[in-house]
Amino acid sequence: MKIKGILLFGAVFSLSLSAYGDGLISINKKAEYHDEGLIASNIVNECNNLGYQFASSTKKFLGKHGFASSLDPELDIQSEGYSLKLTILNAYSGRYISGSHQKSVSIEAELYKNGDLIDTLKTTRNSSGGLFYKFKSSCSVLERCVHTLGNDVAKWISRNHKI
Repeated sequence: MKIKGILLFGAVFSLSLSAYGDGLISINKKAEYHDEGLIASNIVNECNNLGYQFASSTKKFLGKHGFASSLDPELDIQSEGYSLKLTILNAYSGRYISGSHQKSVSIEAELYKNGDLIDTLKTTRNSSGGLFYKFKSSCSVLERCVHTLGNDVAKWISRNHKI
């Protein structure tokens, strides 16, 4: 009985992937910093989920736009199909005198097809922490920025590319 279930799952899974054809987008599981030396050490040391959150949010929003994607621990941009390399270019964490946050994250998204770079997006998001900012950590506000940036990347692909 278990074997039939596994075989059925495998058949359904392979059919669903074949429906996407070349449309599966491989994404690096963690967006690395372009130059860790440019990022404040407290962000690098304390906000460990920033790169994972960016990749995860991008995958989530790609799904909402109808794209199939996978998070790959070792992204191979030279492989066949589509690859999306996400990078955090810069992150800033400051506070205003009022106590509200002054945060920003800049990213780069590079879309490859069969190893060839076909498009690049560079953009930045800022946040002051939103409602109840005094109760939010710096890392959670930076994670909000990369979450929104993930949506920006998905919209960029949706608007500009037929995958």
